[in-house]
Amino acid sequence: MRIEARAEIVWHYGDPVKAEAIAGAIGVDNEGIPPGLKKSLNVVSLSEDGDVITKVKYSGEIETLIKALDDLVFAVKIAEEALNV
Repeated sequence: MRIEARAEIVWHYGDPVKAEAIAGAIGVDNEGIPPGLKKSLNVVSLSEDGDVITKVKYSGEIETLIKALDDLVFAVKIAEEALNV
């Protein structure tokens, strides 16, 4: 099924230093999106006031979006574990 979607995901940490570190870590992962997928998927993560905000814009098959969001959540989990959050 082909869809058009926009999402904003916010992780609340309450600590600007941790939020900046996590946003930076997942930002590197976001830049590694395969060239063929870059045309249909745009992911931007930033930190703001102790929160990590990720904005996703996507056009394509729903299964691909689900996999991309799953990868995002996994990347956040790994960053949190590395920082002992």
